[in-house]
Order: sequence, then structure tokens, then C-alpha cells
Amino acid sequence: MSRKTKKTRKAWSTTDEEILIKNVEKHVLCLTKAFNATSKEIQRSPKAVAAHWYARTSMQCGKTLFMTVSGKHVAVNRKNSKGQPLKLPIYKRLLAILGLNY
Repeated sequence: MSRKTKKTRKAWSTTDEEILIKNVEKHVLCLTKAFNATSKEIQRSPKAVAAHWYARTSMQCGKTLFMTVSGKHVAVNRKNSKGQPLKLPIYKRLLAILGLNY
């Protein structure tokens, strides 16, 4: 009888997350390429990298790599998301992002 062993998860280091962010910046328009490149560099599966990006890093990276804005929501670093409700009007938010005073 074969015995299934439980895989132990390796914790994500700050270096791993920096590599992920660097690859997402490089491949902004195709996250699959970013996840594949990262998986090769840090020896994790692309699925694990994607899960980590969507669960943690995209919300905490401190940079806006890409964003979508609609009349009611803004989604930062998330392509397939409803986003967060806007607290300011869109034009004020865009002016703030551009660094212009309103």
C-alpha cells in the first residue's frame, strides 16, 4: 500500500514576492507569462504563484501596476474583480493618482 504524504508549504519570502512583482511589472498585459516566469525562478507551480498574487501580493505590493475604473468601482492590480466601491468621484481619484491637486 502506498501512503500519501502531505506536502509541506514553503513560506513566501520577501525575495519571492519581489520577483513576482518584478515579473508582473514586466508582463502587465499577460499575467500568465508573469506567473510562469516567476514559477521557474522560485521553484513553485504557476498555480501557486497565481493564487498568492490574487490572495495577498496584489493587495499589498504598494504599487499600482494596472487598474480599471468604472463609474462605481476601481480595481487596482486585479483584472477579474468587481473592485472596491469608490469613495471619491472618479475625476478626483484620477487627479490624485496623477499627482495633481483638486
